[in-house]
Amino acid sequence: MIARSRLAAVLATALLAASSPAWAGDDPAASQVQHYSGVKADYAFRCKGCHGFDGEGTPGHVPRLRGFVGLYTWLPEGRDYLLRVPGAARSRLDDARLAAVLNWVLATYGAGQVAPGFAPFTAEEVGVARRRPLLNQKEVRARLIAEMRAKGLIGEGEDGLGVSPEHRG
Repeated sequence: MIARSRLAAVLATALLAASSPAWAGDDPAASQVQHYSGVKADYAFRCKGCHGFDGEGTPGHVPRLRGFVGLYTWLPEGRDYLLRVPGAARSRLDDARLAAVLNWVLATYGAGQVAPGFAPFTAEEVGVARRRPLLNQKEVRARLIAEMRAKGLIGEGEDGLGVSPEHRG
């Protein structure tokens, strides 16, 4: 019994010390730790593993979001594509939270690119889109990329799979 109360006292002291802001002053890196909540946390836990914190994706494999995702809003099929792309449609987030993440992604990584009058995604349309999985994602994406080129939204060598122009050496 005495051992348990000593253990509890040690744990309580450790937790109190760890929660104190004083520890952050000793370590400059610790003061830069970011805490996420809400939609930003949903992105961090469900999307950043593939798309990264900065929305850069994985060159050659996972499309970047930063500086590219907003271009889909200029295409008639773009809205549907963003709703039904496998990473979004199969997300474990409920419809309302996924709609919020999609809107946050457009505002954060597609800032300045979103077509005028593009309406925010809704939970209802997310729910409907998830019932129609995108089975030919690569084919649809290729068609949308070609349409972006034809409209002059992107250049000939651009496809959203490479490193964004602002991060090239």
